[in-house]
Amino acid sequence: SFPGFLGRWLDADYLNFGFSGAGYGEESIAEYIAGLNMSLLFMDYDHNAPTIEYLRRTHYRFYRIVRENNPELPIIMASMPNLDLQPTYRSERRAVIRESYERAMAEGDKFVWFIDGVKMFGEEDRDACTMDGAHPNDLGFYLMAKSIFPYMKEALKMNTDKMTLKKDNQI
Repeated sequence: SFPGFLGRWLDADYLNFGFSGAGYGEESIAEYIAGLNMSLLFMDYDHNAPTIEYLRRTHYRFYRIVRENNPELPIIMASMPNLDLQPTYRSERRAVIRESYERAMAEGDKFVWFIDGVKMFGEEDRDACTMDGAHPNDLGFYLMAKSIFPYMKEALKMNTDKMTLKKDNQI
């Protein structure tokens, strides 16, 4: 899976709250995650939200709950990687994620990123990246990890630089 690649490439431990299709962005989960000691949060549950309206109600709220408790935590929001199956439906979900990101940026959040999932599989042989048009296979997960990696590397570097700054300021 892509978290495994990323953990290895970044030499970082990770917790995966993917819930295997049952992660719906519930407030109780956001509150739990907000209380964890972490260096970065990667949010990508749009494909699990039961409806677009549900996603619209929960996505930004999930972000806010985490942000309220972690004002400088790097947060990466990503949309699902495959729009080839049900392109209109999936594009609407992608728009919700982008709206959350743009709202966070408009509020002055300098620690938030957006990854457009439609770019994760690239242009060539996109149909070879999933088992069934929706669920990534090994190639799909690998390409996802490759596209997410630079964002995580940048976010973690920003977090490390910030921690170094704070440490230096205390001396």
